[in-house]
Amino acid sequence: MTAGAVGFSIEDGKAIMGHLQQVIVKQQCESYVVARRFCMDCEHFRRIKDYSERKIRTVFGCVEVLNPRILNCQRCVPYFRAASAVLQDFCPDQATPEVMELSPRLGSLMPDCKAADVIAEFLPVKSTESFATVRHRTLALGKRLDEKARDRAWFDPPHAGEREQIELDLSNDPEREFVVSIDTAHIKSASEADGRTFEIAVARCGRGLRGSRPGHYFVTADTSKQELRLRTLQALQSEGYERRGEVTMLSDGAEIMKRLPRNLPRPTKHTVDWFHVAMKIQPLQQVADHIVRWRKEWTNETIVLDEEIRALKWKLWNGQVNRAIEHRRETIADMSMLREQVDLCAGRIWQLAQPLLTYIRQNKSAVVDYGARYRSGRRIATALAESAVNSLTARRMVKKQQMRWSRRGAHLMLQVRAAVMNGNLLEQLSYEPAIFKSRFDWLFKPTPPLLRAA
Repeated sequence: MTAGAVGFSIEDGKAIMGHLQQVIVKQQCESYVVARRFCMDCEHFRRIKDYSERKIRTVFGCVEVLNPRILNCQRCVPYFRAASAVLQDFCPDQATPEVMELSPRLGSLMPDCKAADVIAEFLPVKSTESFATVRHRTLALGKRLDEKARDRAWFDPPHAGEREQIELDLSNDPEREFVVSIDTAHIKSASEADGRTFEIAVARCGRGLRGSRPGHYFVTADTSKQELRLRTLQALQSEGYERRGEVTMLSDGAEIMKRLPRNLPRPTKHTVDWFHVAMKIQPLQQVADHIVRWRKEWTNETIVLDEEIRALKWKLWNGQVNRAIEHRRETIADMSMLREQVDLCAGRIWQLAQPLLTYIRQNKSAVVDYGARYRSGRRIATALAESAVNSLTARRMVKKQQMRWSRRGAHLMLQVRAAVMNGNLLEQLSYEPAIFKSRFDWLFKPTPPLLRAA
Protein backbone atom coordinates (compact mmCIF):
# COMPACT_ATOMS: atom_id res chain seq x y z
CA MET A 1 0.00 0.00 0.00
CA THR A 2 1.43 3.35 -1.06
CA ALA A 3 1.38 6.51 1.03
CA GLY A 4 -1.99 8.25 0.88
CA ALA A 5 -3.85 5.31 -0.73
CA VAL A 6 -6.17 4.69 2.22
CA GLY A 7 -9.78 3.69 1.77
CA PHE A 8 -11.84 3.98 -1.41
CA SER A 9 -11.06 6.55 -4.04
CA ILE A 10 -13.74 8.60 -5.78
CA GLU A 11 -13.68 6.26 -8.77
CA ASP A 12 -14.03 3.19 -6.53
CA GLY A 13 -16.96 4.80 -4.74
CA LYS A 14 -18.61 5.62 -8.07
CA ALA A 15 -18.27 2.02 -9.26
CA ILE A 16 -19.62 0.56 -6.01
CA MET A 17 -22.57 2.93 -5.75
CA GLY A 18 -23.36 2.57 -9.44
CA HIS A 19 -23.46 -1.24 -9.23
CA LEU A 20 -25.52 -1.14 -6.01
CA GLN A 21 -27.94 1.30 -7.59
CA GLN A 22 -28.43 -1.03 -10.57
CA VAL A 23 -29.48 -3.89 -8.27
CA ILE A 24 -31.80 -1.82 -6.07
CA VAL A 25 -33.61 0.03 -8.89
CA LYS A 26 -34.22 -3.16 -10.89
CA GLN A 27 -35.60 -4.91 -7.81
CA GLN A 28 -37.88 -1.98 -7.02
CA CYS A 29 -39.17 -1.85 -10.60
CA GLU A 30 -39.87 -5.59 -10.63
CA SER A 31 -41.76 -5.32 -7.34
CA TYR A 32 -43.82 -2.45 -8.70
CA VAL A 33 -44.67 -4.40 -11.87
CA VAL A 34 -45.83 -7.39 -9.83
CA ALA A 35 -48.02 -5.16 -7.67
CA ARG A 36 -49.57 -3.51 -10.73
CA ARG A 37 -50.28 -6.84 -12.42
CA PHE A 38 -52.48 -7.98 -9.57
CA CYS A 39 -56.19 -7.31 -10.20
CA MET A 40 -58.01 -6.21 -7.05
CA ASP A 41 -61.42 -7.31 -8.36
CA CYS A 42 -60.83 -10.93 -9.41
CA GLU A 43 -57.57 -11.41 -7.47
CA HIS A 44 -55.67 -12.74 -10.50
CA PHE A 45 -52.59 -11.52 -12.33
CA ARG A 46 -53.03 -9.67 -15.60
CA ARG A 47 -51.11 -10.70 -18.70
CA ILE A 48 -48.05 -8.91 -20.10
CA LYS A 49 -48.28 -7.96 -23.76
CA ASP A 50 -44.63 -7.10 -24.48
CA TYR A 51 -41.46 -5.55 -23.05
CA SER A 52 -39.46 -2.45 -23.82
CA GLU A 53 -36.44 -0.82 -22.23
CA ARG A 54 -36.64 2.33 -20.15
CA LYS A 55 -33.81 4.44 -18.76
CA ILE A 56 -34.09 5.91 -15.29
CA ARG A 57 -31.55 8.52 -14.31
CA THR A 58 -30.52 8.55 -10.67
CA VAL A 59 -27.85 10.37 -8.69
CA PHE A 60 -25.72 7.20 -8.86
CA GLY A 61 -25.96 6.58 -12.57
CA CYS A 62 -28.39 5.70 -15.32
CA VAL A 63 -30.21 2.37 -14.90
CA GLU A 64 -31.83 0.47 -17.79
CA VAL A 65 -34.84 -1.58 -16.74
CA LEU A 66 -37.50 -3.61 -18.51
CA ASN A 67 -40.72 -1.71 -19.03
CA PRO A 68 -43.60 -4.18 -19.59
CA ARG A 69 -46.94 -3.25 -21.05
CA ILE A 70 -49.73 -4.89 -19.06
CA LEU A 71 -53.10 -5.74 -20.54
CA ASN A 72 -56.26 -4.92 -18.70
CA CYS A 73 -57.95 -7.77 -16.88
CA GLN A 74 -59.83 -9.90 -19.42
CA ARG A 75 -61.85 -11.56 -16.71
CA CYS A 76 -63.30 -8.30 -15.41
CA VAL A 77 -63.57 -6.39 -18.69
CA PRO A 78 -63.57 -8.99 -21.51
CA TYR A 79 -64.97 -6.61 -24.12
CA PHE A 80 -62.15 -4.05 -23.77
CA ARG A 81 -58.52 -4.78 -24.65
CA ALA A 82 -55.79 -2.22 -23.95
CA ALA A 83 -52.23 -2.20 -22.67
CA SER A 84 -50.35 0.39 -20.60
CA ALA A 85 -46.71 0.79 -19.58
CA VAL A 86 -46.66 0.71 -15.79
CA LEU A 87 -43.28 2.35 -15.30
CA GLN A 88 -44.66 5.50 -16.87
CA ASP A 89 -46.49 6.08 -13.57
CA PHE A 90 -43.55 4.88 -11.47
CA CYS A 91 -41.08 7.40 -12.94
CA PRO A 92 -42.77 9.77 -15.44
CA ASP A 93 -39.75 12.04 -15.92
CA GLN A 94 -37.32 9.13 -16.51
CA ALA A 95 -35.37 10.54 -13.58
CA THR A 96 -35.72 10.33 -9.84
CA PRO A 97 -37.02 13.39 -7.96
CA GLU A 98 -33.62 13.75 -6.31
CA VAL A 99 -31.96 14.21 -9.71
CA MET A 100 -34.69 16.60 -10.80
CA GLU A 101 -33.96 18.72 -7.71
CA LEU A 102 -30.18 18.39 -7.48
CA SER A 103 -29.45 19.59 -11.02
CA PRO A 104 -31.59 22.76 -10.73
CA ARG A 105 -30.20 23.43 -7.25
CA LEU A 106 -26.66 23.52 -8.58
CA GLY A 107 -27.72 25.17 -11.83
CA SER A 108 -29.26 28.07 -9.92
CA LEU A 109 -26.10 28.66 -7.88
CA MET A 110 -23.48 28.38 -10.64
CA PRO A 111 -23.23 28.36 -14.45
CA ASP A 112 -24.85 25.41 -16.18
CA CYS A 113 -21.55 24.06 -17.53
CA LYS A 114 -19.95 24.26 -14.10
CA ALA A 115 -22.95 22.55 -12.48
CA ALA A 116 -22.75 19.68 -15.00
CA ASP A 117 -19.01 19.28 -14.32
CA VAL A 118 -19.57 19.21 -10.54
CA ILE A 119 -22.26 16.53 -10.86
CA ALA A 120 -20.04 14.40 -13.11
CA GLU A 121 -17.06 14.88 -10.78
CA PHE A 122 -18.63 13.46 -7.64
CA LEU A 123 -21.48 11.28 -8.91
CA PRO A 124 -21.32 8.30 -11.30
CA VAL A 125 -23.30 9.99 -14.07
CA LYS A 126 -22.43 9.86 -17.75
CA SER A 127 -21.61 12.71 -20.09
CA THR A 128 -25.27 12.97 -21.08
CA GLU A 129 -25.75 15.27 -18.07
CA SER A 130 -24.76 18.27 -20.16
CA PHE A 131 -25.26 21.96 -19.50
CA ALA A 132 -28.39 21.93 -21.67
CA THR A 133 -29.92 19.21 -19.48
CA VAL A 134 -29.14 21.20 -16.34
CA ARG A 135 -30.64 24.36 -17.82
CA HIS A 136 -33.82 22.61 -18.98
CA ARG A 137 -34.29 20.98 -15.58
CA THR A 138 -33.72 24.28 -13.80
CA LEU A 139 -36.33 26.07 -15.88
CA ALA A 140 -38.74 23.14 -15.50
CA LEU A 141 -38.35 23.24 -11.71
CA GLY A 142 -38.85 27.02 -11.77
CA LYS A 143 -42.09 26.48 -13.68
CA ARG A 144 -43.24 23.99 -11.04
CA LEU A 145 -42.43 26.45 -8.25
CA ASP A 146 -44.34 29.19 -10.05
CA GLU A 147 -47.35 26.91 -10.46
CA LYS A 148 -47.19 25.91 -6.79
CA ALA A 149 -47.15 29.58 -5.77
CA ARG A 150 -50.22 30.27 -7.90
CA ASP A 151 -51.98 27.19 -6.52
CA ARG A 152 -51.23 28.39 -2.99
CA ALA A 153 -52.66 31.81 -3.85
CA TRP A 154 -55.81 30.22 -5.30
CA PHE A 155 -56.54 27.47 -2.76
CA ASP A 156 -54.97 29.09 0.31
CA PRO A 157 -55.20 32.86 -0.24
CA PRO A 158 -53.62 35.12 2.37
CA HIS A 159 -56.28 36.55 4.69
CA ALA A 160 -55.16 40.15 4.88
CA GLY A 161 -58.12 42.41 4.33
CA GLU A 162 -57.91 46.09 5.07
CA ARG A 163 -58.47 47.22 8.65
CA GLU A 164 -58.55 43.64 9.90
CA GLN A 165 -55.31 43.81 11.84
CA ILE A 166 -55.13 42.79 15.48
CA GLU A 167 -52.74 45.13 17.23
CA LEU A 168 -50.25 43.91 19.80
CA ASP A 169 -50.37 45.13 23.36
CA LEU A 170 -46.94 46.82 23.21
CA SER A 171 -47.27 49.71 20.77
CA ASN A 172 -43.57 50.65 20.92
CA ASP A 173 -42.21 47.15 20.47
CA PRO A 174 -39.97 47.01 17.32
CA GLU A 175 -40.83 43.33 16.94
CA ARG A 176 -44.41 44.20 16.00
CA GLU A 177 -43.19 45.72 12.74
CA PHE A 178 -42.61 43.76 9.53
CA VAL A 179 -40.33 45.37 6.96
CA VAL A 180 -40.41 44.74 3.21
CA SER A 181 -37.18 45.94 1.59
CA ILE A 182 -37.78 46.04 -2.16
CA ASP A 183 -35.70 47.13 -5.12
CA THR A 184 -35.46 46.51 -8.87
CA ALA A 185 -32.68 44.83 -10.82
CA HIS A 186 -31.95 45.37 -14.50
CA ILE A 187 -31.11 42.29 -16.59
CA LYS A 188 -29.89 42.27 -20.18
CA SER A 189 -32.66 41.20 -22.50
CA ALA A 190 -32.32 38.57 -25.22
CA SER A 191 -35.42 39.81 -27.02
CA GLU A 192 -35.70 43.07 -28.89
CA ALA A 193 -39.32 43.39 -27.76
CA ASP A 194 -38.18 43.91 -24.15
CA GLY A 195 -35.54 46.49 -25.07
CA ARG A 196 -31.94 46.33 -23.96
CA THR A 197 -32.85 45.53 -20.35
CA PHE A 198 -35.91 44.67 -18.33
CA GLU A 199 -36.74 45.06 -14.65
CA ILE A 200 -37.02 42.36 -12.02
CA ALA A 201 -38.58 43.13 -8.64
CA VAL A 202 -36.42 41.74 -5.83
CA ALA A 203 -37.38 41.98 -2.17
CA ARG A 204 -36.67 40.58 1.25
CA CYS A 205 -39.19 40.47 4.08
CA GLY A 206 -38.25 40.37 7.72
CA ARG A 207 -38.78 41.92 11.11
CA GLY A 208 -38.40 45.64 11.68
CA LEU A 209 -35.82 45.37 14.45
CA ARG A 210 -32.36 46.29 13.20
CA GLY A 211 -30.04 43.33 13.50
CA SER A 212 -32.81 40.71 13.47
CA ARG A 213 -32.93 37.79 11.05
CA PRO A 214 -33.04 39.13 7.45
CA GLY A 215 -36.01 37.04 6.32
CA HIS A 216 -37.29 35.51 3.09
CA TYR A 217 -36.46 36.45 -0.48
CA PHE A 218 -39.00 36.79 -3.23
CA VAL A 219 -38.51 37.82 -6.84
CA THR A 220 -40.79 38.26 -9.83
CA ALA A 221 -40.60 39.57 -13.37
CA ASP A 222 -44.27 40.57 -13.25
CA THR A 223 -44.32 44.00 -11.60
CA SER A 224 -48.09 44.39 -11.61
CA LYS A 225 -49.66 45.38 -8.31
CA GLN A 226 -51.59 42.10 -7.98
CA GLU A 227 -48.47 39.97 -8.42
CA LEU A 228 -46.38 42.13 -6.09
CA ARG A 229 -49.11 42.04 -3.45
CA LEU A 230 -49.41 38.26 -3.69
CA ARG A 231 -45.66 37.62 -3.45
CA THR A 232 -45.28 40.09 -0.57
CA LEU A 233 -48.07 38.56 1.50
CA GLN A 234 -46.76 35.03 0.96
CA ALA A 235 -43.27 36.10 2.08
CA LEU A 236 -44.71 37.90 5.11
CA GLN A 237 -46.69 34.83 6.10
CA SER A 238 -43.47 32.82 5.97
CA GLU A 239 -42.11 35.26 8.55
CA GLY A 240 -45.09 34.78 10.86
CA TYR A 241 -47.33 37.63 9.73
CA GLU A 242 -50.92 36.86 10.74
CA ARG A 243 -52.65 40.23 10.61
CA ARG A 244 -50.79 41.33 13.72
CA GLY A 245 -48.61 44.41 13.86
CA GLU A 246 -47.82 46.79 11.04
CA VAL A 247 -46.00 46.60 7.72
CA THR A 248 -43.36 49.07 6.53
CA MET A 249 -42.11 49.06 2.97
CA LEU A 250 -38.63 50.45 2.32
CA SER A 251 -37.74 51.43 -1.26
CA ASP A 252 -35.73 53.96 -3.20
CA GLY A 253 -38.84 55.94 -4.14
CA ALA A 254 -39.26 54.53 -7.65
CA GLU A 255 -42.68 55.00 -9.20
CA ILE A 256 -43.12 51.28 -9.78
CA MET A 257 -42.90 50.61 -6.03
CA LYS A 258 -45.38 53.26 -4.89
CA ARG A 259 -48.31 51.11 -6.00
CA LEU A 260 -47.54 48.29 -3.60
CA PRO A 261 -48.23 49.96 -0.19
CA ARG A 262 -51.72 50.99 -1.33
CA ASN A 263 -52.58 47.32 -2.00
CA LEU A 264 -51.21 45.86 1.23
CA PRO A 265 -53.30 45.46 4.39
CA ARG A 266 -53.43 48.44 6.68
CA PRO A 267 -51.59 49.77 8.58
CA THR A 268 -48.88 49.83 5.89
CA LYS A 269 -46.39 52.67 5.62
CA HIS A 270 -44.11 53.50 2.71
CA THR A 271 -40.70 54.85 3.70
CA VAL A 272 -37.96 56.12 1.42
CA ASP A 273 -34.55 54.64 2.05
CA TRP A 274 -32.32 57.07 3.95
CA PHE A 275 -29.26 55.99 1.99
CA HIS A 276 -30.76 57.24 -1.28
CA VAL A 277 -31.75 60.53 0.33
CA ALA A 278 -28.27 61.04 1.77
CA MET A 279 -26.58 60.16 -1.54
CA LYS A 280 -28.58 62.86 -3.32
CA ILE A 281 -27.38 65.43 -0.78
CA GLN A 282 -23.76 64.27 -0.86
CA PRO A 283 -22.83 65.95 -4.20
CA LEU A 284 -24.14 69.27 -2.89
CA GLN A 285 -22.05 68.85 0.25
CA GLN A 286 -18.94 68.08 -1.81
CA VAL A 287 -19.34 71.20 -3.97
CA ALA A 288 -19.92 73.36 -0.87
CA ASP A 289 -16.80 71.92 0.81
CA HIS A 290 -14.80 72.67 -2.35
CA ILE A 291 -15.98 76.30 -2.30
CA VAL A 292 -15.09 76.65 1.37
CA ARG A 293 -11.55 75.38 0.76
CA TRP A 294 -10.72 77.33 -2.40
CA ARG A 295 -12.89 80.47 -2.46
CA LYS A 296 -11.22 82.78 0.06
CA GLU A 297 -12.87 85.92 -1.30
CA TRP A 298 -16.39 84.51 -0.66
CA THR A 299 -15.78 83.33 2.86
CA ASN A 300 -19.02 84.50 4.46
CA GLU A 301 -21.30 83.31 1.65
CA THR A 302 -19.59 79.98 1.29
CA ILE A 303 -19.65 79.24 5.01
CA VAL A 304 -23.37 80.05 5.09
CA LEU A 305 -23.94 77.79 2.07
CA ASP A 306 -22.06 74.92 3.68
CA GLU A 307 -24.05 75.28 6.90
CA GLU A 308 -27.34 75.44 4.97
CA ILE A 309 -26.64 72.15 3.21
CA ARG A 310 -25.77 70.49 6.52
CA ALA A 311 -28.97 71.94 7.99
CA LEU A 312 -30.94 70.49 5.06
CA LYS A 313 -29.59 67.03 5.80
CA TRP A 314 -30.44 67.45 9.49
CA LYS A 315 -34.03 68.47 8.66
CA LEU A 316 -34.56 65.47 6.41
CA TRP A 317 -33.01 63.18 9.02
CA ASN A 318 -35.54 64.42 11.57
CA GLY A 319 -38.50 64.25 9.17
CA GLN A 320 -39.03 68.02 8.74
CA VAL A 321 -40.02 67.77 5.09
CA ASN A 322 -41.85 71.09 4.69
CA ARG A 323 -38.95 73.05 6.16
CA ALA A 324 -36.53 71.16 3.91
CA ILE A 325 -38.57 71.97 0.79
CA GLU A 326 -38.76 75.66 1.70
CA HIS A 327 -35.04 75.61 2.42
CA ARG A 328 -34.31 74.16 -1.01
CA ARG A 329 -36.42 76.80 -2.73
CA GLU A 330 -34.42 79.58 -1.10
CA THR A 331 -31.13 77.91 -1.99
CA ILE A 332 -32.18 77.47 -5.62
CA ALA A 333 -33.23 81.13 -5.80
CA ASP A 334 -29.87 82.29 -4.38
CA MET A 335 -27.88 80.03 -6.68
CA SER A 336 -29.90 81.19 -9.67
CA MET A 337 -28.80 84.80 -9.01
CA LEU A 338 -25.14 83.77 -8.71
CA ARG A 339 -25.51 81.58 -11.79
CA GLU A 340 -26.45 84.64 -13.82
CA GLN A 341 -23.08 86.13 -12.78
CA VAL A 342 -21.34 83.22 -14.56
CA ASP A 343 -20.34 81.43 -11.37
CA LEU A 344 -19.59 77.79 -12.25
CA CYS A 345 -19.87 76.46 -8.71
CA ALA A 346 -23.20 78.16 -8.18
CA GLY A 347 -24.41 76.76 -11.49
CA ARG A 348 -23.39 73.26 -10.43
CA ILE A 349 -25.19 73.58 -7.09
CA TRP A 350 -28.28 74.86 -8.93
CA GLN A 351 -28.19 71.80 -11.24
CA LEU A 352 -27.94 69.41 -8.31
CA ALA A 353 -30.55 71.16 -6.16
CA GLN A 354 -33.29 70.96 -8.78
CA PRO A 355 -33.51 67.10 -8.93
CA LEU A 356 -33.21 66.91 -5.14
CA LEU A 357 -36.17 69.25 -4.69
CA THR A 358 -38.21 67.22 -7.20
CA TYR A 359 -37.30 63.96 -5.43
CA ILE A 360 -38.34 65.31 -2.03
CA ARG A 361 -41.63 66.64 -3.39
CA GLN A 362 -42.51 63.35 -5.08
CA ASN A 363 -41.75 61.34 -1.93
CA LYS A 364 -42.96 63.86 0.62
CA SER A 365 -45.26 61.42 2.39
CA ALA A 366 -42.57 58.72 2.50
CA VAL A 367 -39.93 60.81 4.29
CA VAL A 368 -40.19 59.99 7.99
CA ASP A 369 -38.30 60.80 11.16
CA TYR A 370 -35.25 58.64 10.47
CA GLY A 371 -33.54 59.73 13.68
CA ALA A 372 -36.39 58.45 15.85
CA ARG A 373 -36.53 55.15 13.95
CA TYR A 374 -32.78 54.68 14.26
CA ARG A 375 -32.75 55.42 17.98
CA SER A 376 -35.59 52.93 18.54
CA GLY A 377 -33.61 50.20 16.77
CA ARG A 378 -35.69 50.04 13.56
CA ARG A 379 -34.51 49.69 10.00
CA ILE A 380 -34.10 52.85 7.91
CA ALA A 381 -32.26 51.58 4.81
CA THR A 382 -32.83 49.05 2.05
CA ALA A 383 -29.63 47.16 2.78
CA LEU A 384 -31.62 43.89 2.71
CA ALA A 385 -32.93 44.65 -0.77
CA GLU A 386 -29.50 45.67 -2.05
CA SER A 387 -27.99 42.44 -0.74
CA ALA A 388 -30.90 40.48 -2.25
CA VAL A 389 -30.24 42.03 -5.67
CA ASN A 390 -26.57 41.16 -5.36
CA SER A 391 -27.23 37.61 -4.14
CA LEU A 392 -30.04 36.65 -6.51
CA THR A 393 -29.38 38.45 -9.78
CA ALA A 394 -25.96 40.09 -9.85
CA ARG A 395 -23.84 37.02 -9.08
CA ARG A 396 -25.75 34.71 -11.40
CA MET A 397 -26.89 36.96 -14.25
CA VAL A 398 -25.14 40.33 -14.31
CA LYS A 399 -21.68 40.62 -12.76
CA LYS A 400 -19.83 37.34 -13.18
CA GLN A 401 -22.00 35.88 -15.95
CA GLN A 402 -23.05 38.69 -18.24
CA MET A 403 -25.71 36.75 -20.10
CA ARG A 404 -28.83 37.76 -21.97
CA TRP A 405 -32.11 36.41 -20.72
CA SER A 406 -35.70 36.30 -21.77
CA ARG A 407 -38.14 37.68 -19.25
CA ARG A 408 -39.76 34.28 -18.73
CA GLY A 409 -36.43 32.43 -18.43
CA ALA A 410 -35.05 34.91 -15.89
CA HIS A 411 -38.25 34.68 -13.86
CA LEU A 412 -38.12 30.87 -13.68
CA MET A 413 -34.40 30.79 -12.89
CA LEU A 414 -34.82 33.28 -10.06
CA GLN A 415 -37.71 31.29 -8.56
CA VAL A 416 -35.36 28.34 -8.09
CA ARG A 417 -32.53 30.53 -6.82
CA ALA A 418 -34.77 32.29 -4.28
CA ALA A 419 -36.19 28.97 -3.03
CA VAL A 420 -32.69 27.53 -2.62
CA MET A 421 -31.46 30.57 -0.71
CA ASN A 422 -34.58 30.58 1.48
CA GLY A 423 -34.02 26.92 2.27
CA ASN A 424 -37.63 25.92 1.56
CA LEU A 425 -37.31 24.35 -1.89
CA LEU A 426 -38.68 20.96 -0.81
CA GLU A 427 -41.42 22.60 1.21
CA GLN A 428 -42.67 24.58 -1.77
CA LEU A 429 -42.54 21.57 -4.09
CA SER A 430 -44.44 19.37 -1.63
CA TYR A 431 -47.37 21.77 -1.30
CA GLU A 432 -50.69 20.19 -2.24
CA PRO A 433 -54.02 22.03 -2.02
CA ALA A 434 -56.54 20.74 0.47
CA ILE A 435 -59.30 18.64 -1.10
CA PHE A 436 -62.71 19.68 0.13
CA LYS A 437 -65.13 16.75 0.29
CA SER A 438 -68.84 17.17 0.47
CA ARG A 439 -71.32 14.71 1.90
CA PHE A 440 -73.07 14.69 -1.48
CA ASP A 441 -70.00 13.54 -3.44
CA TRP A 442 -71.36 9.98 -3.60
CA LEU A 443 -74.18 11.21 -5.86
CA PHE A 444 -71.72 12.17 -8.58
CA LYS A 445 -69.23 9.32 -8.13
CA PRO A 446 -69.53 6.68 -10.91
CA THR A 447 -70.37 3.12 -9.89
CA PRO A 448 -67.84 0.40 -10.93
CA PRO A 449 -69.13 -2.03 -13.59
CA LEU A 450 -68.95 -5.09 -11.31
CA LEU A 451 -70.98 -3.45 -8.54
CA ARG A 452 -73.51 -2.22 -11.06
CA ALA A 453 -73.84 -5.77 -12.48
CA ALA A 454 -74.23 -7.25 -9.01
